[in-house]
Amino acid sequence: MTSIVKRWDPWRELTAMQAELSKLFERAFGTGESSHLAGWTPAIDMLERDQSIVVRVELPGLEAEDVEVTVVDNTLRIHGERKFVDETKEDRYYRIEQRYGSFERVIQLPVKIDANGVKATFQKGILEIDLPKAEEARPKPIKIETDDNK
Repeated sequence: MTSIVKRWDPWRELTAMQAELSKLFERAFGTGESSHLAGWTPAIDMLERDQSIVVRVELPGLEAEDVEVTVVDNTLRIHGERKFVDETKEDRYYRIEQRYGSFERVIQLPVKIDANGVKATFQKGILEIDLPKAEEARPKPIKIETDDNK
């Protein structure tokens, strides 16, 4: 497995912590009557293979046409919306814990990718995006010479 060294940016860490605290307070206290319509953030898994980066996004209740995927430079953008459908007119909700509304995930990719070869599939609420590495980002085996094989 390849390890990537990144420069530490304390401001990025602080911004991420602020976003997490905001989410925590939102979940704990809501935003009043319309808290079920507040935006949400789908969970993402990202893994590296020899030839590509794979991103999996949990999008329960959505269809492929509800989601837009774009790649610009080395940035992946996933945007969509889960709409609240109130099918019961005479019943009253006691709890609404599912999140609705639009979402956007912007992910800086760890290696250069070939944007022309990107493929996305959607099955059972899971969006999988296969981002092939650019040729210069793929691992290349290096032959080590010794006195014996010169």
